[in-house]
Amino acid sequence: MSNIKLAHRFRRELNFRELGGYRSSDGRHIKDGILFRSGAPGYMNEEERKHFEELGVKVIIDFRSLEESKEVPDPDFPNTTYIHMPAMKNPEGEDIDFSPAHIFKLLPKTPTKNIARGAIDRFYDLLIFHNSAYKEMFNLLLEEQVPMLFHCTAGKDRTGVAAILIMLALGVSEETIEKDYLLTNKYRSAKIKEVLDHYRLIHHFSKTLKIILTFSQGVLPHGCQYVFDRIKEKYDSYEDYFYHEYGLTKEDLDRLKDLCLE
Repeated sequence: MSNIKLAHRFRRELNFRELGGYRSSDGRHIKDGILFRSGAPGYMNEEERKHFEELGVKVIIDFRSLEESKEVPDPDFPNTTYIHMPAMKNPEGEDIDFSPAHIFKLLPKTPTKNIARGAIDRFYDLLIFHNSAYKEMFNLLLEEQVPMLFHCTAGKDRTGVAAILIMLALGVSEETIEKDYLLTNKYRSAKIKEVLDHYRLIHHFSKTLKIILTFSQGVLPHGCQYVFDRIKEKYDSYEDYFYHEYGLTKEDLDRLKDLCLE
């Protein structure tokens, strides 16, 4: 099912879409209807829940913190396994609430003049390195637990980085991956406009505040590029990254491609 069809079934603010159709470097493309990403399903209305059930999703991965998942629980969908795996933890192993409402609370702790960019650098590092949730996500994919939905609260950061990594593993180009990452701003444009309008008298005088407000509800181009750059900075290749971070051998990556591409 294409994202165009999905857009007619789910409100855009849910950021519900799939990775199907994106082309890999080997000429194949990601199969339709097996990899879905979104904001929290708990925000779906009754009609949207019915449409979701029609997709036949086998596994739902919830990357939110425990508090986020308690505040807006995932619905109990029939024939679907729910797995809660917080994707963002601090060095002490505690969950980090990275929902739009809490991003503002985290930003002042970022020691940099460019607050939003500094937040991406600081928190995306926690996502792309030593992340047991993403490791389990790849294990589930290798176990053919698809169709799969992975989500967080807004489907933009924890979910966005997960999508970046899956597509990198499947050989999708960086350019295509970045375009998918930035689609969040198109899907959540109403939410971004809402927060900008709310603070319109202030953000007109501060470019920094406008960036922060946009980041609270959407994404910044820097985020996707930061993932690419940091991986290349630490590892010789993406294959090297996937092996050392997630234990994925070249054979595992080839099998993953065979399972998800056609």
